[in-house]
Amino acid sequence: MVTISYFRLILLNILFFLINTLLYCMDEFNIELKLQEALNLYKSNNIVILDIRTANEWKTTGIIPKSILISMHDENFLERKDFVKELKEVLSGKDDKSFALICASGSRSKVVTDFLLKEGYKNISHIPDGILGKQNDGWLFKGYPLLDYNNQKEKN
Repeated sequence: MVTISYFRLILLNILFFLINTLLYCMDEFNIELKLQEALNLYKSNNIVILDIRTANEWKTTGIIPKSILISMHDENFLERKDFVKELKEVLSGKDDKSFALICASGSRSKVVTDFLLKEGYKNISHIPDGILGKQNDGWLFKGYPLLDYNNQKEKN
C-alpha cells in the first residue's frame, strides 16, 4: 500500500514537471524582438513588419518602409471590426515568412501576437519597444528607417 502511494506521488510530480515545462515552452513561442535584432532582420529582408497603429499615429511619427499597415483601432481607439480579418488575410499562406508586429509602445502588438499564436500562427513575434517606446526609446528615437506617411519620403 505504501509503495502504491509513493508511486502515485512520483507520477504526480513527474506530471507536474512535464506540464510546467510544456507551458514554459509554449511561452517561448512568443518571441519578443529587441530593436536592434528587429532592425537587422528587417534590413536583411528576413522579417515583414506589420504596423498596427492608427492612421493618425502613422501621420505623426512616420512608418517603417515596406511595412504592412493594418490599423487595429479607428481614430477613437475602438477596435476595427475588420482588423482580425485583414490581419489573417495578410498572414494566410505565408508560412515561409516571419512577421513582427509593432505599435507605439509594445502593448497592442503583444496582445495581437499572443492572439495569433493561440490561433496557431507560426513565425510571429513583436517588437516590445515599439515606434515610440515606453520612455522615448523606440524605433523613432533610435533613428531607424522611417518614411513620412503623408508624402512617403524618407524621414531623417
